[in-house]
Amino acid sequence: MISATMATLKQIPFRLLLAVAAMGCAAVLMGAACSAADQAPATQAGSGAAAGSAAADNTTSGSTTASSSATTTSGSTTGSSSATTGSTGSSAGQAEKAVDPGMYASLSGDIPIDGSSTVFPITEAVAEEFGGLTDDNVRVVVGISGTGGGFKKFCANETVISDASRPIKQKEVDLCSAAGVEYIELPVAIDGLSVVVNPQNDFVDCLSVEQLNQIWSPESEGVVTHWNQVNPEWPAEEIKMYAPGVDSGTFDYFTEAINGDGGVSRGDFVASEDDNVLVQGVSGDKYSIGYFGYAYYVENKDKVKVVPIDGGNGCVAPTDGAINNGSYAPLSRPLFIYVRSDAAQQEHIAEFVRYYLSPSGQELAASVGYIPFPQDVYELGLTKFNSGTVGTVFGGDDAFKGSVVDGLSGGAMTEDKMTHMVDYASLSGDIPIDGSSTVFPITEAVAEEFGGLTDDNVRVVVGISGTGGGFKKFCANETVISDASRPIKQKEVDLCSAAGVEYIELPVAIDGLSVVVNPSNEFVDCLTVEQLNRIWSPESEGVVTHWNQVNPEWPAEEIKMYAPGVDSGTFDYFTEAINGDGGVSRGDFVASEDDNVLVQGVAGDRYSIGYFGYAYYVENKDKVKVVPIDGGNGCVAPADEAINNGSYAPLSRPLFIYVRSDAAQQEHIAEFVRYYLSPSGQELAASVGYIPFPQEVYDLGLTKFNSGTVGTVFGGDDAFKGPVTQGLMK
Repeated sequence: MISATMATLKQIPFRLLLAVAAMGCAAVLMGAACSAADQAPATQAGSGAAAGSAAADNTTSGSTTASSSATTTSGSTTGSSSATTGSTGSSAGQAEKAVDPGMYASLSGDIPIDGSSTVFPITEAVAEEFGGLTDDNVRVVVGISGTGGGFKKFCANETVISDASRPIKQKEVDLCSAAGVEYIELPVAIDGLSVVVNPQNDFVDCLSVEQLNQIWSPESEGVVTHWNQVNPEWPAEEIKMYAPGVDSGTFDYFTEAINGDGGVSRGDFVASEDDNVLVQGVSGDKYSIGYFGYAYYVENKDKVKVVPIDGGNGCVAPTDGAINNGSYAPLSRPLFIYVRSDAAQQEHIAEFVRYYLSPSGQELAASVGYIPFPQDVYELGLTKFNSGTVGTVFGGDDAFKGSVVDGLSGGAMTEDKMTHMVDYASLSGDIPIDGSSTVFPITEAVAEEFGGLTDDNVRVVVGISGTGGGFKKFCANETVISDASRPIKQKEVDLCSAAGVEYIELPVAIDGLSVVVNPSNEFVDCLTVEQLNRIWSPESEGVVTHWNQVNPEWPAEEIKMYAPGVDSGTFDYFTEAINGDGGVSRGDFVASEDDNVLVQGVAGDRYSIGYFGYAYYVENKDKVKVVPIDGGNGCVAPADEAINNGSYAPLSRPLFIYVRSDAAQQEHIAEFVRYYLSPSGQELAASVGYIPFPQEVYDLGLTKFNSGTVGTVFGGDDAFKGPVTQGLMK
């Protein structure tokens, strides 16, 4: 199976719910300018607050504070002292997985961010990459004041994004509310807290939650001071403790998980908001103990020794797998960013957030030691962000109870805020599909993968009747999904309307029509649109019959023509693009809805010509010769880049599926469609020779599907005019 994350079904944490935007939001999702508030000025982090600045919190007393603060601009690396530096640049390559990197060049502005030192490495990495994509015209300033300190600045309108290693607390919800600050809450990665000791410690090989509580509870201050008080077999050496300061989300999460109350801890420990200070402390004292994020342990595993934790089911060390599946309990946790909703209207900030949630952002999170969520979480986060859904789904609670999976899939989430979990093994039912032979390979591949995920309990039957034939069945309620290599025609809109069939229109990939000749043809190296029209126009039937009538220098050999049948969307699109009217063509050609028949025909006749989808050419390039097309700007052969950027004109086109809105209420059909639009579906489209859209198109499609937005945004027109991107933004 292509998608490992989709296969680990029971580990998929949650679907944040979320009011969804209608298709009219296309301009925003495709990166077009939105109405924007004034850009917020960038601010730098202050002197990182720890126990001293939070004494009034009454959660701990007597902490020795090692204060630190760091600020980074566009992802530059900083030490533990306060600093601001310029961008170090970045590689744009990763961003191509999410969106066209060219769109970033026009962005400019500042993005002030502050908050958790745990989330800082992810935000720093994303800031560096994104800054490079914008030629450093977007300046991202990232500070470290801890989660609590970050929320103070955020609610005071000093920053536009707040990094948080825990959900927002009720007192912070109230603080933001009083200041009129609305925010969008977005999960970005999974982390596990790591309990560490000095590498020379040869007696601590595991700690139970009870032992951790004995060390860190408020009642232990001044009482439990030596290791032999935790375990009589351990040496009577003083315990030296290092931990994040009280403004840290890590401190809140650890004390909630171990002491049963977030923020409640003994106070006689060395505290710092900077995890590097904690690493240095533990590595410098043989009898020390400390805790911080898993990523910092991974980065410093040569300096400290990690301690497995017994949460009731034996000793488990923090690893990617254990943190992701929840077995490293109770110290697995989600990480977040909070985005001011007014700032999200500014294009440079919106694109930064989308990049953060994109596959490139997920790779960056993994590269600095964190664990990306299953893809569903990011898709739903994008849905939430794009729809502007504000507030917290966690009700102001301080921290999750139990494992990451349990916390994200339920816990503090109310039923109306949570969409649903996906358990593919529980799905069953039939999904009848018909339509375009061009879209068939994608749908067939998705059907095979999805069927396997459901243990073949969902049976997807995919037919080929051509786009027009598929719509006839679809509007007659014979199928629930229709594959289409063109938008629905007005007569089909009317047919469905008369039958009471409502549908959701979803773009799934980009294709280019390929004009092909026999490999032995050595005279046709390029064809203009005018020459194609001369060959295929209705007026040419019985008139233009030999190659020398197209070009006098070509041989006086009879042209043998092969093309899709009249029920094919490929036929409609080609005739619209070349003859100026969809469906209008000469009729003396060999027609078939099956593109393999066309390939065989052209491959078997030296003086033949035909056309079909680009993917079929890629699959059969050893049997036919593709012809570059001159659409007015020189001869351009069909290729991924040329089709995607519209330079292969006028024969680039989008492909669609249409889903019956009543059928979309059935869980097995809804999950099939979501899988089709997921990165796994995009990979499958690419694997069979098609070109995935930029990620925003799928985000928009998912938003449209989840909101149940019916009808066509293309007004019943037969075909797009101009580049694919402009057509989709119409």
